[in-house]
Amino acid sequence: MIARMNAQQIRTGGKAMAHLEWGKLAFALFVAFVSVTLVATDPAFAQKRIPPPPSDASSFNPLKPLLNLFGIGKRKEKRRLRQEQTERSQPQQQRRREPAKPKIVEEPKDEDARVVLVVGDAMADGLSEGLVAAYAETPSIKVEKLIFKDKGLVDQPEPDYPTRVQQILQGRDIAIVVMFVGAEDVRDMPAEPEKLEFRSEAWENAYKGRLEKLAKTVSFYQTPLVWVGLPPTKATAKRTSFAYLNGLSKARAEASGAIFVDIWDVFLSEDGKYTSYGPDVEGQKRRLRDGEGFGFTWSGYRKVAFFCEREISRVIGSSGAFAFDGVEDDPNFIVLTGRTTSPESELAGGEGGLPEPVAETVQHRLIVRGEALPPVIGRVDDFRVGSP
Repeated sequence: MIARMNAQQIRTGGKAMAHLEWGKLAFALFVAFVSVTLVATDPAFAQKRIPPPPSDASSFNPLKPLLNLFGIGKRKEKRRLRQEQTERSQPQQQRRREPAKPKIVEEPKDEDARVVLVVGDAMADGLSEGLVAAYAETPSIKVEKLIFKDKGLVDQPEPDYPTRVQQILQGRDIAIVVMFVGAEDVRDMPAEPEKLEFRSEAWENAYKGRLEKLAKTVSFYQTPLVWVGLPPTKATAKRTSFAYLNGLSKARAEASGAIFVDIWDVFLSEDGKYTSYGPDVEGQKRRLRDGEGFGFTWSGYRKVAFFCEREISRVIGSSGAFAFDGVEDDPNFIVLTGRTTSPESELAGGEGGLPEPVAETVQHRLIVRGEALPPVIGRVDDFRVGSP
């Protein structure tokens, strides 16, 4: 009996000692937590701006034993490792997804190949490369460019846009002009005695005048003009300014008979918001805009060129021969220009034509002699007196 009681007392004492140890640990963790909280909220401590401790495993954390007890620390460490692996793999996946700019190999162009002249700023330079790729396998069409790097219509380079375009149109046979300008015009306009503030009434009137002068220069030489609108940008302020410039350029271009290519909605998401990604000309999802959300990637410029190519084909055809591809079933498209000469080398009625009328036949009397056909009783052209 005494031995049994001693054993029970020993077990009871052991449980009491275990409870005491857990109580000490809990009290120590509570004191540590309160100490850290008081120090962190101390104004003097906040003013010192002590940098946070390193996040590696060797840093001291008074709550670490408690977190490890419930497995919280291990789960956080696993999440951190997975996140680091994901971040390291994203650039590699992105590089695999985005194709590099291909090397364009053009087929030899015909001597009388029709010229597509691209005019504008840095964006026009990228567009011209996209059109070169589009017509690389078309010997009858070649692409040339007139680029004003970092210069827009707000500037007055020497010579200016209209003068340089006039010089080219005077001495060359240009089939069509593609204008892509305006990206460099979101700023004040130099003027005397003081510059004109962007979007002011004076600025707008001056800019309209330059748009009109440029469009009239092209139309004076009876050269078709395709005017490409500006795209939406990532920055909200710039996007608003580009939309404003599109309104001005579209009105001036259409007033001069030009074709305005609106690419605004093409580079927006389905809900009308800016996006850097979208389908390319082959239907694959690609990055279309650059990192700044302003310009384009190669896939983006190729897509802009695709929409321009469609309008160019309406004027000079896909082979440069006034084919007007894709407009046969378009009731809103009226062809006002066409071939200036017949593609055949022999006129109708030449050798191998219809045989001459046989003498004394009705056909011979009508065509050769010029005699009238005998009237038919009851027909509307029977003018004899007394005819029924």
